[in-house]
Amino acid sequence: MALLDSRGVAALTMRNVAEALGCTQASLYRHVRNREELVTLLVDRAVSVASSPPPDGADWAGKAAWSARLFRDHLRRHPGVASLLRGTERLGPNSLTGVEYALGLFIGAGLSPRLASAAASSLATFVIGSVNFNLGLDSRDPEERHHRRRLYRSRDAAAFPLLVQHAETLADVTSDDEFEVGLNALLTGFRALIENAEATRD
Repeated sequence: MALLDSRGVAALTMRNVAEALGCTQASLYRHVRNREELVTLLVDRAVSVASSPPPDGADWAGKAAWSARLFRDHLRRHPGVASLLRGTERLGPNSLTGVEYALGLFIGAGLSPRLASAAASSLATFVIGSVNFNLGLDSRDPEERHHRRRLYRSRDAAAFPLLVQHAETLADVTSDDEFEVGLNALLTGFRALIENAEATRD
C-alpha cells in the first residue's frame, strides 16, 4: 500500500515490492503466484475497511450511509486502490465478509436476498465510481472552482444558456455535494423497494 501511495500503480511490480520488503522476487513468489494475485490481495485488504462496525443505534440506512462514506474516504486517501478495483476483489476473504455484512443489512431491512445483493452491489459501485470519476480533479480546490467559473461564463450564452446563467452556482458544486446527493437518492430508492416488499407481503 505504501508503494502504491507513493509511486502509483505503475510501480506495483513484483520486483519493486520485493525490494520494498527487502527480499528477493523468488521469496515473494513463494507467497503469491503472480502480480495479479498480489493486486487482488492488496485490494481485498484495502476494501476491508468498509466492514468496520458502524455506530450503535443506527438503522439500516444510517449504517449503509456510514459504511459508504467510510469506504469513500479510505479510497480518496489511497486513490491508487480505486484505480485497481475491477470486481475480482469481491471474491477475496475480507471482501466476502463485507458482502455478508451488506446482505445482512439489506435482508434485515426487508429486501429479498436477490434485491439485497443488487442493492449492496449498486451502493459499492456508486462509491467506487464517484471516487474514480474525480481522480486527479478535486472540485473542492478553490483554484479548480475559479477555472470552472471562467469556463462556464466564457461559453456562448445562446448555445449554453444554463451554464452561463448559473456559472457561479455550478462552479461551487463539489464532489462531496455530488456524492451526498447520489447517496441519498440511492437510499431513498432502497426505502421504496423495502416499502414495496412490505406492501406485497401484506
